[in-house]
Amino acid sequence: MINRRATASLHGRIVAYVVATAGLVLLVSALATLEAERHNPQANINTFGDALWWAVTTMSTVGYGDRYPTTTDGRVVGVGLMLAGIALLGVITATFASWLIGQVRETETEAETATRGDIAELRAEIARLTGIVAERETQSAS
Repeated sequence: MINRRATASLHGRIVAYVVATAGLVLLVSALATLEAERHNPQANINTFGDALWWAVTTMSTVGYGDRYPTTTDGRVVGVGLMLAGIALLGVITATFASWLIGQVRETETEAETATRGDIAELRAEIARLTGIVAERETQSAS
């Protein structure tokens, strides 16, 4: 029981840390890209909203292409955001898979316990019926 609570708590903490990290990475990347792009006349990321939209689509690996950095600094931030997005997506996927496997294992354990209980009840019933049959055979033989 302690192990289950520790595991559930660990999964919760991982999710909280990943969400907080993702939010921080998005915010910092959007701000850094906006700062790198705002002075470039060819830039298409001109507002914080544009920068945030670009960061979300890049980090989620969607990458619509409607907004993109045009400066070297902006592209460097983009590469970092791509790598961070892939890493965070991997952590989210692994955490979800681990949680799902734990849920399946718990369900299987409960089913196995119930089956063992049913088998024990059947054995007790067979023993009782065997005793009744043996008793009747003894009575009919006498």
